[in-house]
Amino acid sequence: MGKKGGAVLGQNLLKSKAQTKKVRRVATQEGYLHNTDLQDGYDWGKLNLQSVTEDDTYTDFMNTAELGGREFDAERLNFKEVAAQTGQVCIDNNEGNQLKVLTEEEKLLPIPRRPQWTGLTVEQLKEEENKNFLEWRRHLSSIDEDYDCVVTPYEKNLEFWRQLWRVIERSDLVIQIVDSRHPLLFRSQDLEKYVKEVSTLKQNLVLINKADFLTEEQRKGWAEYLTKENINFAFFSAISEEDLNIEDEEEKIMTKEGEDLGESCSEEPVHKRSQSKTDVLTSDQMVDLFRSFKRHKTEDITVGFIGYPNVGKSSTINKLLCAKKVRVSETPGKTKHFQTLILTDDITLCDCPGLVMPSICNSKAGMVLQGILPIDQLKDHVPVITLLLSFIPQHVLETKYGLVLPREIGVHAKLTSEILLTAAGTQRGFMTARGRPDQSRVARILLKDYVCGKLLYCEAPPGLDQDIFHKHEMEVGRVWKDEADQQAEARRLQQENKTKAEQIDNNFFAGMSLGAHAKGKKSKKKTKVVNTELDSKQHV
Repeated sequence: MGKKGGAVLGQNLLKSKAQTKKVRRVATQEGYLHNTDLQDGYDWGKLNLQSVTEDDTYTDFMNTAELGGREFDAERLNFKEVAAQTGQVCIDNNEGNQLKVLTEEEKLLPIPRRPQWTGLTVEQLKEEENKNFLEWRRHLSSIDEDYDCVVTPYEKNLEFWRQLWRVIERSDLVIQIVDSRHPLLFRSQDLEKYVKEVSTLKQNLVLINKADFLTEEQRKGWAEYLTKENINFAFFSAISEEDLNIEDEEEKIMTKEGEDLGESCSEEPVHKRSQSKTDVLTSDQMVDLFRSFKRHKTEDITVGFIGYPNVGKSSTINKLLCAKKVRVSETPGKTKHFQTLILTDDITLCDCPGLVMPSICNSKAGMVLQGILPIDQLKDHVPVITLLLSFIPQHVLETKYGLVLPREIGVHAKLTSEILLTAAGTQRGFMTARGRPDQSRVARILLKDYVCGKLLYCEAPPGLDQDIFHKHEMEVGRVWKDEADQQAEARRLQQENKTKAEQIDNNFFAGMSLGAHAKGKKSKKKTKVVNTELDSKQHV
């Protein structure tokens, strides 16, 4: 009897070897081929649909060389001086060239365009797509080098942009889904321009998702700004849609009970309130909005959903379909390929994978904080938490998590990421093996609370004061009988056993060499003999 599992291993090896050598049989007549058997140059079952926003220098260089179809050989005595701290190549700047400043139009970075594919074979089209994509990346790199700005991480996988091109070409109405907390950050103006370049008959719409985070006044402020800019927009919320469905079911139950009891009364007809631009639309109202973009009543319309990762594209489609047809996750990048879903007889929905557009208005810390980049892959949490502290006041953190942060003369002291994470880690009991608070673990919890809206911050539209647009109301937290108890709790969370006065005294007296004074006989001090020849004890 052989080893356990030996035969299974051999079968798996033979099976994998056969699959690698398998070649699809192509029929003589192309009309009888299945769509997966078409030799169009793309292996749709093995596409690289892994989102790539950042990569190491070597891998990025090799991927760029592969797109350009080039090969490189190593050369001796061909080196460049690189700065040790920044990692940038040191270039001779004797000419005294200064970095340029971008204009407002140049700050709107473009997205890659699909080349004209009429009259091209599959191989030629693929080559042209690689060429245009490589030129687009070189253009962004030149902006990063020649201008006084930094281009944030963006999608570098060409397969994701191919998905975007197909969604735009198939759709009659292209919807950009943006987060209501930062609408302008998630909106790409160049995408709207590209939609019109593909066809002037296509329409654009900005759907402000997660509108339940905004108040009526805040929605009114954004509506006035977007109307002034001639932007088609609408407010929607998947969470509030669930609440409305529950309320509708309760109303139906109440009406049935009333009919059974025989409670019939003549009521006046109820007139529906006219729909306003600031209203959060329901699923039925969204369907009516889609139909309003038809050119004639008998036309079938395809609606494409495009946006950044984690803005709620798949959740919006699921609410419109009233069923879970698309996978949903809090981690950005759950959708890997575009898919079409039939909503009604005349409306088809098209879901596109989340794409990180290039931008210079944001930072990497801001992209993590806004849920664009995955939080679980975060390596340095200090810049992100520091940015969070600039948005969320200290009293909100104390009330939300029950913390006691340090104070100076009754006022909150300057809060840093280390102080906040140390207090939160000590209170929750998240400790490392050395007994120190696990700051990285606590940081991920705080960042996920911000992304899901537990820590709320809504950006004001241009022209409005941020402090007036979003106010953080003071909430009553823990009540202390004495200020000393509050300071003691703050020191405990910071793992400080002594007060400041005690620490100052200990540091002061530690530098003084004080000995004990004893009465009576003097203690004999041992003297060190420098020259042994002059020692009298040795000559006796």
